[in-house]
Amino acid sequence: MASSVLRLVSSFCGMVLDDESDSSRFYMAAHELVENLIKHSSGPEVSLELALEEGDGARVLAIRARNEASPERLRDVERRLSALRSASDPVKHYDELIRETAMVEGVSGLGLARVRAEGGLDVDYTIEGNKLTIIAHAPVARWRVDEQLKG
Repeated sequence: MASSVLRLVSSFCGMVLDDESDSSRFYMAAHELVENLIKHSSGPEVSLELALEEGDGARVLAIRARNEASPERLRDVERRLSALRSASDPVKHYDELIRETAMVEGVSGLGLARVRAEGGLDVDYTIEGNKLTIIAHAPVARWRVDEQLKG
């Protein structure tokens, strides 16, 4: 099912974004978020949403991943995301996480740090009860709709 969702994301990005680099960054972010949904959901309710938004004079593409998680998982992800958001240098933070987890077998916890460091996307989150929403977002240069409106 993950590959079907990612094909849909790739098609969506290809249709609406006018920059292949933007498409690649958002595909990578969606891939990491889908992996997290598969690995860490504790209930049947999961969703992945892509939204083109206008705000503060910029056009933004946002990917929202929602799922239910155990209290332990929510504490862990909140700790990781808080550290990620407060890191002044996302690449340095990512490199440190790679060194810390290099010898840990199983879960690396690098995906969201990769989204911020390699993809240049901001990563936000909300926790309401046992529901976690992670939002990866960034401005995009141009949407294909710009060209359609000119024509």
